Amino acid sequence: MLLRASAEFAAGYLYVKGVENLAHKYILHHFGINKDNVWSFHFHDHHKAATKYGMLDPAYLEPWWLHPSRAKEVASLAAALAVHLPLARKHPYFVVGAALGVVEYYHKHKKSHLHPEWAWEHMQNHVKHHLIDQNQYWGVTHGLLDKVMETAPEISSQEWDELRLFYMNRYNAMKGKAEEMAKERSKEHKEKLMNSLENLTDKLYSFWKGK
Repeated sequence: MLLRASAEFAAGYLYVKGVENLAHKYILHHFGINKDNVWSFHFHDHHKAATKYGMLDPAYLEPWWLHPSRAKEVASLAAALAVHLPLARKHPYFVVGAALGVVEYYHKHKKSHLHPEWAWEHMQNHVKHHLIDQNQYWGVTHGLLDKVMETAPEISSQEWDELRLFYMNRYNAMKGKAEEMAKERSKEHKEKLMNSLENLTDKLYSFWKGK
């Protein structure tokens, strides 16, 4: 029983790691490169911000429910996990492993774009994806599959150190500006949300009154 549960758990966790690479490459980039696509926020907003601010993405300084791109990310992860919930009847530990993988992805990805200094130490594959070659290094929380698929070109330690110094200087120079911008956008997004809720309330009231 314990062996089977452990195997299911590991399978679910590793399954998410594989999906992480594939979804990143074939959904977020392949489809997201089109500005009219629902996934365009990743390629055109997230990547642009990470390069501009040295891995920092100001979107992560706002609550996820107020920022459109963040809301799409959270909703996508929740939907992806929800699709697998029916498997819990026969393979509960697989779903638990998958859930852990999803939570780990969200936590580490968010942290890497809030604390670039941490990302340079613990998320090197993802840093390389953003700041060296956005068409390589597809693994976000790991780089194993990239090494197997030969999508993780090696760079010298000297080049890595030079890049780190360059982008950390950029981050330190732009951090204050990014924080101020996030505050302003958060106010705007909050006002839009409140206006939308008020409009919805008015429509519901009109509908109820009309009945």
